[in-house]
Amino acid sequence: MAIPFTEIPEALLVPGMYQEIDNSLAGTASDVKRALMIGTMAASGTAQAGKAVQVRSADKARILFGNGSPAATMAAEFLNHNTTEELWVLPIAEPEAGTKWSRNFQIEASDASAGNVKITVNGTELYAAVYDGAGAGDVAAAIVAAVNGKDNCPVEAEVVEDSESNRISVRLASAVKGITGNYNTVSISSAASGVSITAQEAVPGTLSPEIETPLKNLGATRYHYIASEFSDAKNIKATACELDNRYTALRQIDGRCFIALSGELGDVSTEGTMLCSAQTVNCPHIILLPRGNSPQHPAFWAAAWCAVLSRRLADDPAVPTTDIEIDDLEADELNFSDRQTLLENGICTYRVDSSGTLLVERAVTSYTENSDGARDTSYLDIQVVETVSAIRTYINQLSRKRFRAWKLARTEENFGAGAKVMTTGVWRSFLAEVYQSHFIQGVQWCQDFEAYKNSIIVELKTGSKTRLEYRHRPVLIGQFYVGAGLNQFQ
Repeated sequence: MAIPFTEIPEALLVPGMYQEIDNSLAGTASDVKRALMIGTMAASGTAQAGKAVQVRSADKARILFGNGSPAATMAAEFLNHNTTEELWVLPIAEPEAGTKWSRNFQIEASDASAGNVKITVNGTELYAAVYDGAGAGDVAAAIVAAVNGKDNCPVEAEVVEDSESNRISVRLASAVKGITGNYNTVSISSAASGVSITAQEAVPGTLSPEIETPLKNLGATRYHYIASEFSDAKNIKATACELDNRYTALRQIDGRCFIALSGELGDVSTEGTMLCSAQTVNCPHIILLPRGNSPQHPAFWAAAWCAVLSRRLADDPAVPTTDIEIDDLEADELNFSDRQTLLENGICTYRVDSSGTLLVERAVTSYTENSDGARDTSYLDIQVVETVSAIRTYINQLSRKRFRAWKLARTEENFGAGAKVMTTGVWRSFLAEVYQSHFIQGVQWCQDFEAYKNSIIVELKTGSKTRLEYRHRPVLIGQFYVGAGLNQFQ
């Protein structure tokens, strides 16, 4: 047989021992798993808005995106659960013409006794000390110090004095402009005798950034797992369009995006409810999370779910996600009927154990209908699209590695042992080998080898000497979610 040297010329005359190094049969095919957080950055951030940047620590994220901004919060929460995947953040500039959410708390103090004031911000409790005889100004200053001294606090505090009424208040305002601040849940209460605190009506933030252009500017870099704070219809549509485009055959850089829905469960016709919000999504790459009325910000929820699910799915895209713990999320228990309704409408479900820990129950995609409006379960579970994508990626990577610089023949000639010539038979054998040895025996992503082998069609495009075409039908393995038995006792 002729040895196919690529570096040692056939006409070499200089004496010596020469060996080429060929790594084409070594190693395994794999790709770096990247996670991307998409969130609003504060004006104090040093990062360039609209340009993805890698982040390795929460401290660095606060500098890049501004302390308390959704972008910084998402980075910190992801790293709290997952330091394995490569973390990137796409910071979005706050809407220039927008306003900040704010709320005033009037402080009154008379014969104050030592104690404390509790400030609750998005479920996190902070405390400000009150000393004997403290005045309203002293209490207000202590509250401001406690809030502004907290890393990644989503609100900023300042003392407000009314010269006419001689009253003192503390104003808490979102760290960034826009409607994102409207999801803040803030309360202040006094446990010190002689100190009273009265909450005023909140002033909502206005406007939301548009992320369509920043998404398009991500270029050809693949981000396997994405979390976005933007749950308004326009930005979800922009996200879905970009992800659908990334899934196409000519790009193949797809990923899944986690977005939290807020409000009551509701129904499909009541605006502002989770079911209504989910109706227009219908994308196999968007994973909707039932935040409901949790005190924690939607960005926090999206980052947490993305971190824990990506860690499991990155190792095995076909593995069930049941009972993954997310120990720092606050959530209300969902009854059986609610969970069934959520799943039917393309929204994930969770359970809450006796200790209050959230346990992921079933992670589904938002895809529920085909183009004719009929119920379609082909992309029901996240594992389906994850596994299909992983199969495509593996075959592409392995074939590029194994068949680099091969020729293409239309006929099944005997080209000699070791010849680098691709034929329809060679490609069919390659697919069958990979399916059985890797997809079935190696990683258990697929099943039914005989059905798969019989599904393979390989041919050369008519009139072409460079294009091989094929069809194959992998039979995906399932997830053991439901056991249904009939106990007919006698």
